[in-house]
Amino acid sequence: MLLAEPDAPTRTGIRLMLEGAGFEVCAEPLDGAAAVEAAVECQPALCLVAERLPGGAVEALHAVYQRVPDAKLVLLTESDDAAVLFAAVRAGACGYVRTDRDPTRLPDILRGVLAGEAALSRVMTYALLERWRRRDRGRTLPTVPGAAAVTDRELDVLESMAEGLQTSEIAARLSISDVTVRRHAASVVAKLGVEDRAGAIRALKQG
Repeated sequence: MLLAEPDAPTRTGIRLMLEGAGFEVCAEPLDGAAAVEAAVECQPALCLVAERLPGGAVEALHAVYQRVPDAKLVLLTESDDAAVLFAAVRAGACGYVRTDRDPTRLPDILRGVLAGEAALSRVMTYALLERWRRRDRGRTLPTVPGAAAVTDRELDVLESMAEGLQTSEIAARLSISDVTVRRHAASVVAKLGVEDRAGAIRALKQG
C-alpha cells in the first residue's frame, strides 16, 4: 500500500500501526505529484492519501485512479466536509476516513476496503446521499434558451456558495484558483438568467 501523508509524526504513527497489522507500505510520498509517480511505479493495492497533501489530494486521487485503476483509494481527513467527500468520490475514492476518531480501527477499515466495502461513516453516507439528491436537482435547473446545462464543477461552486463560503474558501475547498471560482460563478449566473450569485443560490434552493 501507499501512504501519502506530509506530516512526519502522523505518517510514522500510521505506518507503524499498519505494518503491525500486517500491511506493507511500499511508498511514502509527500506531495501529490510524488504520490502519482509512486503509485504508477509500485502499483499498490491500496492508496491512503491525506486531505492536506501538498499539490492537492483530490487531484492526486483522480490521477492515480486514471493510471492505476485497480488500486483502492482512501482519503484520510480530520473533518466531516461533505463537499470534500463528494469531490473525493468523484475522483475515484471508495473511502473517507477520519484519523482523529479511534485510529486503531484503521486496519480493519482498510481490510474492508480491500474486500470491496466502502469506508464511510453513517453520517457521511447520509451526507453523500443528500448531495447526490441536490446534484440531480441542480442538473435539471432551467437555463436560458440556448445555454448549456450547468456543469458538475459549476454545481460544486454553486453549492459551496449556497453554504455561505466566500471565493477564496471555495477555491481552497475545490483546489482551484479564485479566478476559476469567479468564472464558474459568472457562468452559472448567465446560464440561469439571474442577476447575481444570490439569484443563482435561490434558484438552486427552489429547484
